[in-house]
Amino acid sequence: MLNNIGQHSQSAATKLHVRSALNPLLWLTGIATPLCFISGYALKDTSPIFEILIVAGLLPMTVTCFGFCYFAIFKPEKLQSEDYQIRHESLQLIQQKSGNIEIPITSIEQIVNPATQLSRPEGGRG
Repeated sequence: MLNNIGQHSQSAATKLHVRSALNPLLWLTGIATPLCFISGYALKDTSPIFEILIVAGLLPMTVTCFGFCYFAIFKPEKLQSEDYQIRHESLQLIQQKSGNIEIPITSIEQIVNPATQLSRPEGGRG
């Protein structure tokens, strides 16, 4: 069973793409907290180790909550996904440079919504 859990967590970790500044803290909380609580329950007869494991399990949750509050107050843009941040920066650059150069509307549409495909074939009009 432990081997199965390890394989699933490793599979999930390889698929993980950091989307915001809070993701590493969330992963730390999701992995460390249950391990500390399960270990603490298994060692509940030895009081000092039990207490240390419970505190160690609560620590990642506390740090994550404080990290969220920090980012929400001082750097809310870091709570957005990386894709959103890149598109936002691109649009800001276009806004700054729009007085000097002409930008095709299709380029702006692709930045705003990159998942959509252009309905017109490349090089053809209409």
